[in-house]
This record gives sequence, structure tokens and C-alpha cells, in this order.
Amino acid sequence: MSNPDEKEKLLSDEEMSALLPENPAEGASGETDKRRPIVPYNFRRPDRLSKEQVRSLYLLHDLFAKVLSSSLPLFLRAITEVNLISVEQQSFGDYLRGMSDPTTIFKIAADQLPTSFAIETNSSIAFPIIDRMLGGEGVYNGEKNAATELEMKILEGFLRVVTENYSEVWRPIVDFKTELIGHETSPHLLQIVPPNEVVATIVYQMQIGESRGSMSICLPIGMLEGVIEKFNQSSYSSDKVPAPEATSALLQTISTVHFPVAAELEKLPVSVSDLMALAIGDVLKTCHRVENPVNIFVDNSVKFGGRLAAHDGRVVVQMTER
Repeated sequence: MSNPDEKEKLLSDEEMSALLPENPAEGASGETDKRRPIVPYNFRRPDRLSKEQVRSLYLLHDLFAKVLSSSLPLFLRAITEVNLISVEQQSFGDYLRGMSDPTTIFKIAADQLPTSFAIETNSSIAFPIIDRMLGGEGVYNGEKNAATELEMKILEGFLRVVTENYSEVWRPIVDFKTELIGHETSPHLLQIVPPNEVVATIVYQMQIGESRGSMSICLPIGMLEGVIEKFNQSSYSSDKVPAPEATSALLQTISTVHFPVAAELEKLPVSVSDLMALAIGDVLKTCHRVENPVNIFVDNSVKFGGRLAAHDGRVVVQMTER
């Protein structure tokens, strides 16, 4: 007849020792450290987008930067480069505090999206754009003045180009039309969501001619929640090959844009005294030999190689390589 105590004792002492570590406190702590590393988390401002969704936003807005780099030179008649810097989640209040004051901010509504969003360009790029649109060379004197109502009205032409391209980039996901519903020059006057609401901020660096500045887009997360699941990275991949008709039309449009082209010989060291003594009629003997190659610059960047030659009694440069 079996002992009742043995029935209640389901595991032997050896089996219990095999299941439990020798030092339970140390063993449990070590296992926890290996499997679940401690990660800081802000419960007051939780991330509303997953890493995959942020990655999708990054790809979409990187494509937007490439589209703007192609379309803005036609509008501004200047070499334009737009580069995506960052895509982040933060509170709307933090976004406003990160802006310079004054700046230029436009409030945009989209007919297929529940809330409006904002596009901001800082003064170092906004005023050169205004100057170019008025026929100037895009000069900015560095003064921190707020744009006038007339200057904001002029910037609306630039904004129209930006929003049209932005809608086109979003088209594979959601087809919407944009409308300008307001503008501000001071960040604390902008109101699209409460200050503690989470927004996605997209920051670009823009270079138009010799001027450089930043542009940012503020997208409330509430605006994205209805369409974020439709994101498909392949639908806005930058590897798409443009149609031949679009390429031909683009080349035809930019064919009237002028670029400075220069050929540079080897530099000649000259003392200050010799430089001060130079006069009209003096001849400078360069160190450049006739058989040596010549660098050909297009807008201060080396694009071709060449060699010196003569044609109709004049010294010329013949392009020999890219």
C-alpha cells in the first residue's frame, strides 16, 4: 500500500533542483537581462507609428525630394537640390519650439484627409525664392525680418509647385487635392492640432543657386492613421523608370537654362609684390604645358576633361572625356 505523502509529492528533490537555478535571484536577473533589455519609454508621448511605417514615410518623402529637385529648377530658373534630412515623431509643441522666429509657415488642407498639415520654409531660403520670382538673383541679406503680406502672396506660387508635386507623390496611396487655408510668420500662432498631439515632422535641406536653407512638413498623426495601412513601399519606389515622353518633355523644358562653363589651367603662384606691380600689357607665363589635360567646370563642378588646341587663330579647349 502506497504512502499518501508520496502521492502528494509530484516531483522529487532531484527534479526540483534541475528545474531551479542554484541562485534563483542571480539566475532570473541574468536571464531577464539577456532576453529583455531595458528600453527607455516616454508614456506621456508614445510613438504612434511603427518603425516600418516611419520607414515607409521616409521612402515616400525621399521620392518627394527627388521630384522637387527636378521640378523646381524649371520654376525658379536656378540649379536646385533638395535632400531629405530626417523623419521623426514628436509633439506639435516641440515642433513649434524648434522653428526659427520669424519664419514662413503655410497651413494646407487636403480634401481626402481629416486634418490639415503645415509646410514651413525658413527665411534663409524663403527670401531668395521671393527675389528670384521677382527677377533677381536670389540674394538674401541675412536680416531676420518677417515676410510681408505681399511677399507671402508671392511665395504662394512656389507653394503651389510644392503642393502639386506632393499630391502626385501621395497619389498611389490616397488621391487628394490641396488648398491653402492660412499662413503665419510666427511659430506660436500656428494651430493645426493641440500642442501635446504627436506629429510626424519631415525636414529637408534645400539649395537654390548659392542660397541654402531648410523646409519642413508637419503631418498630424491623426491625419495619417486612416491611410497609413495603405503604404506599399513598392508603389513609390525611386527605382521606377520614367516614361520616355516625360523625359523628353523635361529635357526640352530645361534646354533654355544657362550654366556657366569654364576651363581652368594649372594655378600660378605669384607674390604680393608682383601682383601689385601688374599692369595692362603684362604677360603671365603659366606653368601649364600644352600637352597637359585641362579640367572643364560646369557651375564650379568638374564635369569634363579636355586639351588645349588652336582654331581660327584662337586658343580653344577641346573636350576629350567625361
